Amino acid sequence: MRKSLYLLILFLLTNFKVSANISFPDNATIVVVSDGMLVDGLQMKAWEFKSKNSLSENVDFFTKKWQPKSDVFTHKQLNEWEVLNAVIGDVIYTAKLRKVGNSYTSGYIATSKEPDNRLQLIDNTLQGFPMPSGTTVIREIKSEDGGKISSTMILDNNFSVKSNLSFYKKYYTKYNWAIDKAAYTEQLDNGVFMTRNGPNNVNITFMRKKGRTFITVVREDVK
Repeated sequence: MRKSLYLLILFLLTNFKVSANISFPDNATIVVVSDGMLVDGLQMKAWEFKSKNSLSENVDFFTKKWQPKSDVFTHKQLNEWEVLNAVIGDVIYTAKLRKVGNSYTSGYIATSKEPDNRLQLIDNTLQGFPMPSGTTVIREIKSEDGGKISSTMILDNNFSVKSNLSFYKKYYTKYNWAIDKAAYTEQLDNGVFMTRNGPNNVNITFMRKKGRTFITVVREDVK
C-alpha cells in the first residue's frame, strides 16, 4: 500500500464503485495503483499504464475515446508529460503519459468523482488532525488497507521546524501518546516526530525551504 501511495502522489503532482467505463489499448499493460482512495476529497481509482504504442498513438487513442462523450476536454503538455482531462457525466477522466525510449509509452490513468458512503465514512473518521494556526493543507490522501485506515497529508506553514515539532510533541503528550522520536538537525532545517497510541501511530517529517516549513504526515488508525 505504501508503494501505491507513493506512485499516486507522483501521479498527482489529482471497496470502490464508480460508473466509469475505461477502455485501454489492446497491447497495454495495466497495474492497479489505487482501488479505493480519497484524494483531496474525491474518490479516485488509478492505474499504472505501459504500452508498446508510441506516445502520439496513445494520446490519439484516449482522445478519440473521451472527447466525443465529454462535457469538457483538455490536452496539455507539462514538460515531458502529455496530460488529458475529460469530464463525462459526474466522472473526471485523466491520462498522464510520456515517451519511454524510442517508441514506448508509460504513465497513469485515473478516474475521480464524489465519494460513496463507505469512503465518506473514512473521510469523516480521519477528520480533525491538529495543526498550528495558519497551516495550509497542500494535499491529502485517505485510504483503507485491510483493518487500517490511513491519511497522508502534505502541509506547510511559516513556523520553524523546531516550533512545529514542539507543537506536536506537546499535543500528543497531552493526550498520553507514547513519543518514540522527536528530533531536528543541527541546522534546524529538517526534523522527525514519531508517536503511537496502541496500534495507532503518527509519523511526521519537517523540511525547511525558502522561509517555509513543509510537513509530511502519515497517520494510521486500526479500525
